[in-house]
Amino acid sequence: MANNNDFFDDFFDMLTFKGQATRKARLNRFTNPLQQFIKTEIAGGIIILIAVLSALIIANSPFDSIYYDFVHFKIKLSFGNFLISGDLHYWINDAAMVIFFFLVGTEIKREVLIGELSDKKSLMVPIFAALGGMSIPVIIFLIMVNNPDATSGWGIPMATDIAIALGAIALLGKRVPSGLKVMLLAIAIIDDIGSILVIALFYTETISVIALLAVLSLLILISLLNYYGIRSMFVYILIAIIAWIFASKSGVHPTILGVALGFMTPWKPWYSPNFFPEIADKLLARIKDNLKNQDDDDPHNHKNDQALIEMSAIAAETVAPLQRVENILLPWSAFLIVPIFAFVNAGINVTGGALSASLNSSVTYAIAFGLFFGKPIGITLGAWIAVKTGSKLPRSVNFTNIFGMGMLAGIGFTVALFITELAYVDEFLLRDAKVGILIASFLAAIFGLMMLKITSNSNK
Repeated sequence: MANNNDFFDDFFDMLTFKGQATRKARLNRFTNPLQQFIKTEIAGGIIILIAVLSALIIANSPFDSIYYDFVHFKIKLSFGNFLISGDLHYWINDAAMVIFFFLVGTEIKREVLIGELSDKKSLMVPIFAALGGMSIPVIIFLIMVNNPDATSGWGIPMATDIAIALGAIALLGKRVPSGLKVMLLAIAIIDDIGSILVIALFYTETISVIALLAVLSLLILISLLNYYGIRSMFVYILIAIIAWIFASKSGVHPTILGVALGFMTPWKPWYSPNFFPEIADKLLARIKDNLKNQDDDDPHNHKNDQALIEMSAIAAETVAPLQRVENILLPWSAFLIVPIFAFVNAGINVTGGALSASLNSSVTYAIAFGLFFGKPIGITLGAWIAVKTGSKLPRSVNFTNIFGMGMLAGIGFTVALFITELAYVDEFLLRDAKVGILIASFLAAIFGLMMLKITSNSNK
C-alpha cells in the first residue's frame, strides 16, 4: 500500500502527464482509434457510393423535380435581427461539412503528433508522393482546359477521397502490403492539408475583416478556456456555433473553421490512464462499503450514486478529448453528413444531350485526365524522387504497386465535388466538372484494383 507521499507524487505525475504515461501507452491510445477510423471510413465509402448512384438515378428519372426541390428546399435561421438563409445545399456544404473538416483536422493532428507523419525518416516518401499527386493533375488540367472561364477549377483534380480509396484497397485484403495502405492514408492526409490550403487561399470571397477578427477572437477564447482547464463540452460547442456564424459572413469558407477547431482539440487526457485503476479501486471499495451498510428500508443509495458519477467523470477524462470527440462524431460524419453531401451534389442530369455535351467539354477531360492519369503519375514520380534523395519505401512496397495505389488516389468524390461547388457558378461548368469527377473516379477504382491485384499475384 503506497504511503501518502507516494500518492501525491503519483497524483502530480498524473496532472503533468509525466512519469507513468509511456510512449507505448500513448501509441496504443492513438493507433486503436486510427484502426477504428479506417474501418468506419471504409464502411462510409460504401454508403457514399450508394448515395451517388441514388442521386444520379433520381436526377435522370421522371422524379427529377422531387430531387431538385429537395436540394433547394429553403431553411432560415434567425437570431433577433440576425438572419441566415439558404437552401439545403447551402446548409450541407457550408454548415454540416464543417464537422467533416473538423474530423480532417483531428486526423491530421494525430498523425503529425504520433502517427505516420511523426516519423521524419519515413515522412519524406508520402510528402513527395502527395505533392506530386497534387501538382501533376493541376498541370494536366491547365494544359487541357481551353475555356478561360473554367481555369478557376484547377484545384478540383487535386483531391483524393480517403473513404472510398481505403474501401477499394480493403477489397484486396492481405494481398496488399500493409505499408501500402499506411502510405495511402498518409498521402491522403497530406492531400487534405493541400486541399484545405487551396480552399482557404484561392476559393474565398471578399474578406470581411470585422467578421474574421470575431472568428479569431473566439478561437483565442477557446484556447484560453482549454489552457485554464475548462472542460465543459457544451461551452465549446456554443462558442464554435457562434464562430461559425461569423465565419459564414467573413468570406473565408466556414469549413476552414472546422479544420482550425480540429487542430485545437487537446490530444492528451486530463488524467493519466495508468492512474485510473487506483482511483477506480478506491471508489469501488467505497461503493461496497455503502452496500454493506445500506438500509433495507432505503434501497436507493445516494452515496453510491455520487461515487458512480465521480467514476464516470474521471473515466471520461482519462480519454483524450480528441479521441472522445472523434468517437462521437465520426459515425455521424461517415454515415450521414458525407453521404448526404454526396447525394445533394452528385445529382447530374445527363439526359437530352447533356451527357454528349459534357463529353465534348475540355473541362470534363481536363478533370478526368488529371485524376485518372495525373494522380498515379504524380504520386509515383514523387515517391521516386524521395527514394533518390535518400528516403526508403515501406516494407514490401515497390513502385509498381505505388502506381496502382496512385490510381486509387484518383478517386475524387467528396473533396473534389466540394471544390467544384466553390470554383464554379455556371451550371454547365458544374455539370461538366462533376461528370469528369465521376468518370475518373469510376475508372480509377476499376483499374487501380486490377493493377494491385495483378501485382499482388505476381509477387506471390
